[in-house]
Amino acid sequence: MDAAAACCLLLVLATTTISSVYAYAQAADGGCFRKEREALLSFKGGITEDPHSLLASWNGQDCCLWSNVRCNNRTGHVVKLDLRNNFLLDDMMVLGYPRPHPGMHGKISSSLLALHHLEYLDLSGNHLGGAGVSIPRFLGSLGSLVYLNLSCMSFNGKVPPQLGNLSRLMYLDLNLWWCLYDENNLHVEDISWLPRLPSLRFLNMNRVNLSTAGNLVQVVSMLSNLRVLHLSDCELVFPHTPIVHSNLTSLQMLDLSGNWGGTLNPSYWFWDVGTIKHLDLSQNEIAEPFPAAMGNMTSLEALHLGGNRLTSLNPKALSNLCNLRELTLSGNRINQDLPEFLEGLPHCAWSKMKMLDLTYTNLSGEIPKWIDQWTDLSILQLSFNQLVGSIRREIGGLIKLDKLYLDGNQFNGSISEEHLGSLVNLEELDLSYNSLNMVISSNWTPPFKLQLAYFPSSKLGPRFPLWLKGQRDITYLDISDAGIVDHLPDWFWAVFSNVQYLNISCNQISGRLPSTLEFMSSAMPIVFDLNSNMLTGSIPQLPRLLVELDISRNLLSGPLPQNFGAPFLGDLLLSENSINGTIPVHICELKYLNVLDLAKNHLIGGFPDCAEVSVGTKKLNAKFSAEALILYENNLSGDISFLQGCPELIILDIGHNKFTGRLPTWIAERVPDLSYLRLRHNMFSGSIPIQVTQLVYLQYLDLANNRISGFVPHTLANMKAMTQDHPEGLNNPLWSSYDRPEGHSEGYKAPKYDDSLEVVTKGQYLDYTSSLIYMVGLDLSCNNLVGEIPVEITSLVNLKSLNISHNQFSGMIPETIGFLGSLESLDMSCNELSGGIPSSFSSMTMLSKLNLSYNNLSGRVPTGNQLQALIDPASSYIGNDYLCGPPLPRNCSGPEVITGGGLDEHQADTRYFYLGMAAGFVVGLWVVFVVFLFGKRFRVAYFQLFDQLVCVPCKQQWPEIPQAVMED
Repeated sequence: MDAAAACCLLLVLATTTISSVYAYAQAADGGCFRKEREALLSFKGGITEDPHSLLASWNGQDCCLWSNVRCNNRTGHVVKLDLRNNFLLDDMMVLGYPRPHPGMHGKISSSLLALHHLEYLDLSGNHLGGAGVSIPRFLGSLGSLVYLNLSCMSFNGKVPPQLGNLSRLMYLDLNLWWCLYDENNLHVEDISWLPRLPSLRFLNMNRVNLSTAGNLVQVVSMLSNLRVLHLSDCELVFPHTPIVHSNLTSLQMLDLSGNWGGTLNPSYWFWDVGTIKHLDLSQNEIAEPFPAAMGNMTSLEALHLGGNRLTSLNPKALSNLCNLRELTLSGNRINQDLPEFLEGLPHCAWSKMKMLDLTYTNLSGEIPKWIDQWTDLSILQLSFNQLVGSIRREIGGLIKLDKLYLDGNQFNGSISEEHLGSLVNLEELDLSYNSLNMVISSNWTPPFKLQLAYFPSSKLGPRFPLWLKGQRDITYLDISDAGIVDHLPDWFWAVFSNVQYLNISCNQISGRLPSTLEFMSSAMPIVFDLNSNMLTGSIPQLPRLLVELDISRNLLSGPLPQNFGAPFLGDLLLSENSINGTIPVHICELKYLNVLDLAKNHLIGGFPDCAEVSVGTKKLNAKFSAEALILYENNLSGDISFLQGCPELIILDIGHNKFTGRLPTWIAERVPDLSYLRLRHNMFSGSIPIQVTQLVYLQYLDLANNRISGFVPHTLANMKAMTQDHPEGLNNPLWSSYDRPEGHSEGYKAPKYDDSLEVVTKGQYLDYTSSLIYMVGLDLSCNNLVGEIPVEITSLVNLKSLNISHNQFSGMIPETIGFLGSLESLDMSCNELSGGIPSSFSSMTMLSKLNLSYNNLSGRVPTGNQLQALIDPASSYIGNDYLCGPPLPRNCSGPEVITGGGLDEHQADTRYFYLGMAAGFVVGLWVVFVVFLFGKRFRVAYFQLFDQLVCVPCKQQWPEIPQAVMED
C-alpha cells in the first residue's frame, strides 16, 4: 500500500510539473498565453476613449506586465483585470460637481470569455453601456469569477439571470449610486437566480429597481454566507409577515435606506438577525413610534434612522445597546430637551460612542455640562435645532473630536482658545448662523489642522483672523458676513491654495485678485464666493478647475479677460461692478456654463453669436450652453440674432440696454425652453409675433418701454405656463446654482443664487432671487399697441401681474377679466378704454394694486371686499370723468327732483345759470388757446407738466437712439 501511495504521489507531482512546464513554455512564448493576450487586445479594440490611459501599457508580448492585469505566479494565466475608474468612484463628487473627466467609453468585448481562469473583474465607473445597452449576458459564463464589480457603467435594462451561473462568486456590486451617466437604469424582474450564488458574501444593488423582483426577502434569507447587503433606494416595500426560517446567520451590514414610506412592523425579518452590527433605515419617511424591537439587537454598533418622521422617540428603548458606536437620528422630530434626551441614551455606551448626529431634530435647551463624559466622541452634530445659551468650555474636553457641527442654532456668547485648545484632532468645525463672537488672539497657534472651517454670521472681525494663517489644510472655508473690515492679507491665497470652496462674501474686504490665481494647486473642482465686498482691479486668469465664481457687488473694473482659463465654469456671476469693454467670444467655448450674470456693468457692443464664432478660418459651430443669461443695465446694442445660438436658455434678461430690431419669429423654434423673458427698456420695434405665444414654458414676459406696435396676438392662450394652475415647468437654473457643501449627512442647504432680478409689479420694482421661478407676469406697458384688449388674455389664469398701461388700447375691458383670480397687480392706465368696469372685478380676490386711470371709462365702480382693500383705491380711477360711486367723490344718483309751484321759477334760474357758465367757458377757452398759439414758452412748459403728471414713464425712460441707427 505504501508503495502504491508513493507511486500515486509521484504521478501527481509529475503531472503537476509537466503542466507547470507547459504553462511556462506557453508563457515564455511571448510572455503570456497567446489566446489570453489576444482576448485582452480584442477588449482594448472595443474601447473608443481612454481618458485615464488605463490601457496605454497594453503593448508587447507579456500581458502579465501590463497595467491593471495580474497573472497567477504559478500557472501564468490572467486571474485579475482591474480597470476600475478610481477617479469616479473614490472622489468624483465634490460640491455636487463631477470632475470633468469621464472613464473609458466603448463596449465590453465577448473576447473576455477566453479568460477561463479570470477570478477578479472590475470595470466600474466606465461608460461601457449606454441607452438600450444592458449588462452582457456572456459575463455569466466566466465561471471562475470570485469578484465582479459592474457599478456605474451606464447599463440600461434587465439584470441578466445568467449571473446566477457564477457559483464561485463572493462579491457582486451592481450599485448605481453616484453615477455620472443618465443611462444608468437597471431593474430585476426575477431574483430567483440569487440563491445559486451560495458563496456570496457581499451584495450591492443600490438604486437597482427591485419593485417587481418577487419575494426578495425569502430569496435573500437563503444566502447563509452573506455578510454585507446594500439595497438602498430600490423601491422596496417589505412584507409585514416574518420569515420563519432565515439562514442569514452571518449578516453584519444591512442597508435598506431610501425605500418605502411604510411602517416598522415588530415582526420584520431583520429584527431577529442577531449578528447585524450596522443597520441603515434612513430616508424611508417612516412616520410611527420608535420600534421597541430595536432594543433587542444587542450586537448593533451603528444605527442610522435619519430622514424619517419617527414619533415618541424614547431613547430608553435603546438601553440594552451597550455596543452602540454610531447613532444617526437627523430629521426626526425628537422635540425634547437636549440634556434630557442624552440622559436617556444607554449609559453603558456613553464612553464608547464615536458618532452622534442629532441634526434637525427640534432639540432645545443647552449643551449639558457633563458632555465631556462622552470621551470617545469623534463626530458630534447638533445642527439646526433650537439650542440656546453659550457653548460650554467642557466641549473642549472631547479631545477625540474631529468633526463638530453646531450651526443653525441660537447660541450666543464667545468662543475662545479655551474652547478649542485641547481639540488636537479637530478637522471640521461649523459654527455657522449663531450669534457667536470669536475672541481669539492674533498670536494664538491652534493645535489642530482644519479641513473645513465654517463661521458665517459669526463675528470674526473687524480685523482679518490671523490664526487662520497656519491652517494650510483647509479645503472648505466660509467666513461670510463675519464683520471683517480689512485688507485681504498677502498670505491669504498662498495659504489657501488647495481650497475647493471659499466664501468670504458680505464683508468689507478690500484688495485685488492676484495675477497668480490661475496657479492654485487644488486638483478638485473649485468654488469662489467673493460677492459683496470692496475688491478692486480686473479679473485675472482663473484656476483651471474653477467651476463657480461669484464676485458680484464689488468694485472691479477693466475689461473681461479674452480667455478665462477655466473651461469647466458652471456659474459666472459678475454683476454690479464697473466692468467695461465687450463680451469676449470665449464665452461660447464654456460648454459647462449654467448661469452667466453680467448685469449692472458698463459693457458695450453686442453679445457674441456663438453659432457664427470662428477660430482663424475654422467655424466652431458652437452654442451658448447656459440656461440663464442676465445682462440688464449695461450699454449693449445690436439685434438679438445671437439667441439662435442659445438653445438651452430658460431665463433671459437683457433689459435696460440698447438692443434694436424686431422680435424674431424663430424664437419658439430656436429657444423653446424660455420661461422668463425680460426685454424692457430697449428699442425693439415692429409687432409682437405670434410665435412668442408658442413658448409653452413662458411664464414671465416683459416687453415694456420699447417701440412695439400693432395688435396683441389672439393666441395668448397657447402660453400654457400662464394658463395652467400647476404647469409642467423646467428646472430653475438659479435654484440649481451651487450650494455650500455640508459636512453633515443630511445637508440642509439653501439655494446659492442671491443676486437680484428686477420685476415690475404693483407699480414698483421688486427684486426676486432664485424664487423668481414662482413669478408669473405679463408686462406690455409703454409701447404703441392698438386695438381692443384680446379676450384671450383672460385665459391666463395663472398671472400674478398684468400691465398693459401707456398704450393705445381701445374698446371695452373684457367682461371675463374676473377669471384672472390669481392677479395681485393690474395696470391698464393711460389707454383709450371705454365703457363700464366689468362687475367681475369683484371676483379678483387676490388683487391688491389696481390702476385704471386716464381712460374713458364710465358708469359705476364695482364693489367687493377686495376692491375696498386696494392700495390707494381713489387713485385707481383718476382721469375717468364719467366714473362714479365709491371710492370716488362723484355720486351716481340722479339730480334732485323739485315739485310744487316753485318749479317754473327754479327752471328760469337754472336756465340763466347754464347760459352764463357756457359763455364763461367759451371765453376762457379762447384765452388759453391764444396764449398757447402765440406763446411757445408757455405751450412747451404746459405739455411737459402734463406729461409728468400722466404718462412720463414711457417717454423719459427710452434710451437715446445712436446716430448710426438713425441713419440706418
